[in-house]
Amino acid sequence: MKKLAIILASLLLLTACGGDPEVTTAPELPSVPNDCTNTKILAAFPEKVPNPKFIDTQWEPSEGTDLYAAYNAGGIACSYGIQEAEIGATILWAPDNNITFNERSAEWIKAGQKELDLPDFDEEKAYVLTKGTEGQGEYHVWAINYLIDGAWIQVGATFFGSIEEAMPLVKAAANSLRTPQQAAKTNIKGCYMSETPEDLYVFNVDYHDNNTISAGIYQKNINSDASRGVFVGSYTNGKVHGFYNLDSAGAKTEFELNLKGDKKGFETVGDGKTIKYIPAEECEVLLKG
Repeated sequence: MKKLAIILASLLLLTACGGDPEVTTAPELPSVPNDCTNTKILAAFPEKVPNPKFIDTQWEPSEGTDLYAAYNAGGIACSYGIQEAEIGATILWAPDNNITFNERSAEWIKAGQKELDLPDFDEEKAYVLTKGTEGQGEYHVWAINYLIDGAWIQVGATFFGSIEEAMPLVKAAANSLRTPQQAAKTNIKGCYMSETPEDLYVFNVDYHDNNTISAGIYQKNINSDASRGVFVGSYTNGKVHGFYNLDSAGAKTEFELNLKGDKKGFETVGDGKTIKYIPAEECEVLLKG
């Protein structure tokens, strides 16, 4: 996956009360899911798809696609269904930030999607991609993109025969958005450190919103100078993934980082030695040199 950009949204409302305008903070919006196994999707599958399961997929978003735009905004994509029968649904959640949905809608319209008012649902706007003419032979709903509660959600499936048939999953996807309180419980912002007799590693998460994180990186070996850098990436399904640049002796080198864990601690994933990070308090001092 390519580098992820951080979109920082400032949610401020200006209100006038007689005299000078006052600045108030907008209500906190829900967050998109951060774990595909902790949503309401599976329970909303129709009976004709028995015993659906979460399908763990290694996404590799290509630039210019919906998947790339969603991950770039701090979103997540999850597939569910019967993998061996190739029957299922893929749900994509992304914070909108008043940007992404409108930008992608131009591409959806080019691809033949039509704006639609979804039945018995209070979305802000929705676009639907269908095949055939409803009521006249074979008709299929391929994908529904909609905007609700500050989030862009895309629901695509191989088995939708009508908009009505898609609505249980559409509603379940919206109900899977996390409250600010739920999001706070899994927020990993903080200092994490790994120290051995010869090495010192620091992973200091200074920003975590929806599924986008940034962190300060510090590495020091007993036989070398300290290196510092900035990490930008994602945190989904209990895994950190992204890239960072280390600045050592005036030279910058890019590295990929994969960790698994939660606010109780992380460890590296992949080849090479395992580095275990535990919560700590001294990160800022080391990062500032």
